[in-house]
Amino acid sequence: MAELDRILSEAQETHLLMQKAAKSTEERAVRDIVRLRTRFATLIAEMMGSIKADTRLKARPEVAHEFESQFFEMRQALAQHQSKWRSTQIDEDHAGYRRSTDELGRKQDAFYNWAQKALAEL
Repeated sequence: MAELDRILSEAQETHLLMQKAAKSTEERAVRDIVRLRTRFATLIAEMMGSIKADTRLKARPEVAHEFESQFFEMRQALAQHQSKWRSTQIDEDHAGYRRSTDELGRKQDAFYNWAQKALAEL
């Protein structure tokens, strides 16, 4: 498995864990979300480098460009979400946070599905 595929898989798994934590009513849910956000940030940084280094994408510049564009859009949505929803805001409006994570989740799911399909076709 190529490095980019591994990172995509880990990021998607972390994303799903964050979605689960966002729906949780357990007291530790916010701590879990913050911990998972940290892990996810690391994976996103790794993904940036892996996109540039992936030999399949290097061989297909048009796909590489689209990959970077799709990745950038997902990252922007994520950054906007995280800047709005700090841990104190999550505690104050858990229902609003859930709605926001559902919307973000759909965008992230679309990216992961697109990315996996695009890489499988290379």
